[in-house]
Formats: sequence, C-alpha cells, structure tokens
Amino acid sequence: MSFAYTPGTVAGNMYEQGISGLTELGNKYKDNEAIGGLVAGSFADGFRTQMMGGLSLQYNQAMSSHLSNLQQGMENLKTGNQLKLMGAEGRIAKDLVGAQGEQQRLGIRETGAQQRMNLGVEGSEQRKGIVTAGQQERLNIGERYKQERGMRADARGAVRSLGARFFG
Repeated sequence: MSFAYTPGTVAGNMYEQGISGLTELGNKYKDNEAIGGLVAGSFADGFRTQMMGGLSLQYNQAMSSHLSNLQQGMENLKTGNQLKLMGAEGRIAKDLVGAQGEQQRLGIRETGAQQRMNLGVEGSEQRKGIVTAGQQERLNIGERYKQERGMRADARGAVRSLGARFFG
C-alpha cells in the first residue's frame, strides 16, 4: 500500500517505518486475533496521540495568541502612560521656562530702572560740576583780567620811564 508520501524529517521517517511495519504484521497474520488487536490498538493509539498532539498544539496556539494580546494591551497601556507623563513633563518644563523668562524680564526691567536712575544722578552731578567749573572760570577770568590789566599798567609805566630816560 503506497500513499505516495516521502517523509521529510527524521520523526516523519520513523513514523512511516513504524506504521508500515505494523501494516505488514497485520497483513501477514490476518487470521490471528491477538496480532490484529495489537495492530488495531497500536493504530488507534497512534491516531489518538496525533489527535491529542493536535489538540495540545491548538490549545498552545490559542493561549499564545491570548497572552500576546494581553502583552500588546500592556505595551499599549505603557506607551499611553509614557505619553501622558511626557506631556506632563513638557507642560512643567514650559511653565518653568516661562517663569524663568518672567524673572529675567523683571531683572532686566529692574536693571534698566537702576541704570536710568544712575544716569539721572550722573547727569545731575555733571551739571553741578559744569556750573561749578563755569563759576570758577568766571572768577578766574576776572582775576586774570585784573592781573593782565596790572601787567599792562606796569608795561606802560616801564615804557614811559624808558622813553623819559631815553629822551631825557
């Protein structure tokens, strides 16, 4: 009996050899009830083993699929939570940067006010210095005029006395 099947694995080869051997044994002793029962029982046992293996495989695949779905749900939940945390961190960072910027603006405003006040005081001091320098310059001009006038008078007297001595 040929089913035109060539097993591709060692396990398939061994199964094929075992079932072929049982078939030959059953055909050789067709009339022996004990051998017929052994062959029939072995086939039934092999078929039952295959059936139970299929059920087990089906159960394992179903459980793996279920566990995979659970894992995917957990990953999605984890990703969602991370996104929420990242959003909250972003808002906190934005608020902190905003507060920092506000503090900087206040500092710049205060610095500007202080500089304007210092410029006002400095300008006032410069004006006082200019007024004082002008008053001093006016006093010096008056004093210089007196000195120059005195020198001119001395020079005139010296010229007159020189002329008088020259002319005689």
